Amino acid sequence: MEKQTLSVICDGVRLAGGICIPDSPKGVVLLLHGIPSVLPPAPDDLGYPGVAERFASEGWAAAWIDMRAVRGSKGYFSIEGWVRDARAAIDAVRLTEGIDGLGFALIGSSAGGAVSCEVVARGGPVDALAMLAAPAVWTGYSKDAKKGAARIQAEAGMALSEEVLSDPAAWFAEFDRVTPEKTIHTIKIPTLIVHGTTDDVVPVEHARRLSQRAPRAELEIIDGAGHQLRRDEGALEVVFNWLDRVLARR
Repeated sequence: MEKQTLSVICDGVRLAGGICIPDSPKGVVLLLHGIPSVLPPAPDDLGYPGVAERFASEGWAAAWIDMRAVRGSKGYFSIEGWVRDARAAIDAVRLTEGIDGLGFALIGSSAGGAVSCEVVARGGPVDALAMLAAPAVWTGYSKDAKKGAARIQAEAGMALSEEVLSDPAAWFAEFDRVTPEKTIHTIKIPTLIVHGTTDDVVPVEHARRLSQRAPRAELEIIDGAGHQLRRDEGALEVVFNWLDRVLARR
């Protein structure tokens, strides 16, 4: 397995990222994270670099990025900014040597699932979409502009620009534009929606609502699984099997 740094610059912000490439990859995936937490990670949580390695162990070239204002990436958070970051990351991955001609899947977790859906709806050049524990609509950050901005800083530890802090109305309106339930009906590529029955962040009903609107969606509900499906081996096996069916190079 070869590990490389992924070079992504969007809106003048250099994003941290990497890619793991196994011998003779079956295809390529780009992993997008959700809203972070200021709480320390679990001792066994290897983060998205670890998830990328897990995908590579199954034969997939796997890339990850920290979108703006998260972990290794600077900048100010906005959901539209994350959409641009994801699109820039797709372009960067496609320029990586050794993956020419491979099928490409975008795999987003939680808010990253919402971002992934929007990227595809806007014409992002990918062949398959997987959304893990993704919201159909925003329930926590977009009900009230000032409260949402305060919560992003306090609970997620992400920086906001001075302009947003003085008047968050435009920042707030971006969530309404990046809403999966409004756009997933336009997505024609194979789509996988995975959710856990014990998700205490995004209720499982969100997955059912999305699957009813997506033209080519497969819905998988994981009994007993929580919100962090990237750490759930059962959920990952569902994704691996789906990728083998819809994307793997034969």
